[in-house]
Amino acid sequence: MKIRQKLIGSLIALGAFGMVLGPGCADNRSSIFVRGAMVIPQDTCTVLADSNADMLFRGAYDLAFAAGGASEYTAALLVGNQLVRRGNAATLRTETSRVIFREAEINLTNSAGDPITNGNFLVPVSGFADPATGTDPGYGAVAVTLIDATSAQSITAGQEVVANIILRGETLGGVEVETDAWGFPITVCNGCLVYFPAEADDPAKAGVDCDVRDEAPFYCRPGQDNAVDCRVCAGIVPACTP
Repeated sequence: MKIRQKLIGSLIALGAFGMVLGPGCADNRSSIFVRGAMVIPQDTCTVLADSNADMLFRGAYDLAFAAGGASEYTAALLVGNQLVRRGNAATLRTETSRVIFREAEINLTNSAGDPITNGNFLVPVSGFADPATGTDPGYGAVAVTLIDATSAQSITAGQEVVANIILRGETLGGVEVETDAWGFPITVCNGCLVYFPAEADDPAKAGVDCDVRDEAPFYCRPGQDNAVDCRVCAGIVPACTP
């Protein structure tokens, strides 16, 4: 009887110890997840962290713009938080399930899964996600550099790169959390995003040109994901000058 009581007491103590350590060390990657990369409007460069946000199924990175300053590829990730709410106004208990994101681990591979030189790095991030409401996750936006200037030097046009991302953060209650790895394919090219609209062509000159630049549009991320009007980069990026 004494042996049995001691065994039960040890198991209870071990269980209590696990309950104390568990929240701080738990590797529950289903609580925080990356839903996708949101479409970033080129005129405003602002996104709304919402489950109905427009998503990119793959990215595009034009190396022609690297010399003009776009030497990195960035994305705005929609991140879900399935942690349940803990706050209670009646008992003055503050909400501890909100998550602040601190860091992203990026691992770049080619389409066959082979690692890319200098393609494994850590980047600081800034982002925030509210807790779930019932069965509906809370959402937040996190801006992440998926191809940095160093890894970009190991990438060539015509290549497909897969960025595998793990986000790490901490709840307001001090619990460290991280997402499972999420992969995002990025097509790499050289000059493929540049287009030459008819209104940019000078009819007095033979051939195609980009010399009428009175109404050049604004792009906040030229060389990433969206087609670029040649008037934005003519005289700066060689690919924008036919």
